[in-house]
Amino acid sequence: MASQSAASHLAPLLTAESDEDGGQRGLFRTAWDFSFRMALRYIKNSYKDDPFRTFLEVCLIGFIIWYMTKQKYNIGNNEIELSEKEIDELVDDWRPEPLVPELTDFERETLDKAALLDGPNGIKVRLASGNGKALLNFASYNFLGFIDNPDFEKRAIETLRKYGVGSCGPPGFYGTLDVHMELEKHLAAFVGHSAAILYSQAFTTILSVIPCFSKRGDIIVADEAVNFSLQQAIALSRSKVYWYKHNDMADLERVLKDVNKQLTGRRGKNALPRKFIVTEGLFHNTGDISPLKDLVELKHRYKFRIILDESLSFGVLGKRGAGLTDHFNVDPHEVDLLIGALSYAIGASGGFCCADKDLVEHQRLSGLGYCFSASMPGILAVAASDAIRALESNPEGHFSSMRENASLLQTLLRRIPGLQVEGALESPLMHIRLTPETLVRMKRSGGAWTKTDIDRVLAELVEEAQKDGVFLTRAMYVDEHERLLPNSSIRICVSCAHTRKDIEKCAHAIKNAVSRVTSKKR
Repeated sequence: MASQSAASHLAPLLTAESDEDGGQRGLFRTAWDFSFRMALRYIKNSYKDDPFRTFLEVCLIGFIIWYMTKQKYNIGNNEIELSEKEIDELVDDWRPEPLVPELTDFERETLDKAALLDGPNGIKVRLASGNGKALLNFASYNFLGFIDNPDFEKRAIETLRKYGVGSCGPPGFYGTLDVHMELEKHLAAFVGHSAAILYSQAFTTILSVIPCFSKRGDIIVADEAVNFSLQQAIALSRSKVYWYKHNDMADLERVLKDVNKQLTGRRGKNALPRKFIVTEGLFHNTGDISPLKDLVELKHRYKFRIILDESLSFGVLGKRGAGLTDHFNVDPHEVDLLIGALSYAIGASGGFCCADKDLVEHQRLSGLGYCFSASMPGILAVAASDAIRALESNPEGHFSSMRENASLLQTLLRRIPGLQVEGALESPLMHIRLTPETLVRMKRSGGAWTKTDIDRVLAELVEEAQKDGVFLTRAMYVDEHERLLPNSSIRICVSCAHTRKDIEKCAHAIKNAVSRVTSKKR
């Protein structure tokens, strides 16, 4: 009786649970049927309206199923167990490759004999390895004598106490000081362009400006004798590059014609690429000056833009020292991108680019050297501003003596038998080398001269000149990275701070050095 009573009580509960399970299964079945009908309806409508979309979705679903079900690669299954002895043997056998190639005998010799200055790099220098005797310095880019100017030194100390050593930040964030903005306005006004932008290093200025405007698919026509920094900037731009013979305007016009001819009838996104002529104002490797008026004429005739590197010509050429545009009395706006350096004649550091305001503002967002490098220290910005003010206040006092000294030294050097002088008469930078006839006469043992042989002879000339109190230097190049390796030479830089007696002493020392070196048997 008790069991029957319990069963009678449990029967309604079991019936309720059964009804609840049946209700859940019915609800699930209804939801499934509804979803299936909606999916089927969607597929039919989708296939009817856009069958490609249906095909693409099926492919994606198939890819997801394949990816989720495929066998995963487990790196742990391929691990090789090594014993302690095997590990020690592998470590002992491992030999790391050198980060740089081994130095040649001549490179080691050059490095061991490298001159180390004891004191400022002024008109007169002392070598740390010497006897304390002062040497006349013709190896520095101190064209205007600003490096050891006492007035600049005093102002520099005051600026250092006010602004500290550096900003420690890029210009676009917290690295811009009031002296930076003043210098940019000063440079734009001095050059005569619309605006200017400062960079913290002269080398990275060029590496930033050219890739900022010339990209893949654009065209660059460049002088084959441009300096190493321009070569690297052109390579970084990934543009299509054409080279013309050094300072040969007829060959440049031929190249420009060929480029425009190739572009005729081209269609697509590269139908109208940006086209640039790239050259230097005062060539670092030759001492020559670019014919700017001819370049401007060709620019307009063939619809190109000009990128001009005035790193050496700024502060050197022109009545005011404003560079190549000042030298040829050409409107600076004819040069689309005018690049300059403050580390040569100005005696500070860093570089700048003068251009239209829109082009300058574009660099503030896209110039890699501007966006990702710490800004120029305030002390150097003030030093550059002081140098430009000195040029504005007394241009004749600096340039007349510098050009007289350069012309006098070139005249005296050209009188030395067996010596070849390269460089424009207006240029304070010149290169000297022994003539081919002299080299042939010196090679008594026969055989051809190698570049290393010529470099070693020029190194002897530098050492002999030091014995007579004149400090010179060979022109150094990264041989394997130069597109067109310049001939070996000694680079001479003349300053306005040199006296006539200094110039004559330099010429006399070089003459004696040439005589002693060429008389040796080889």
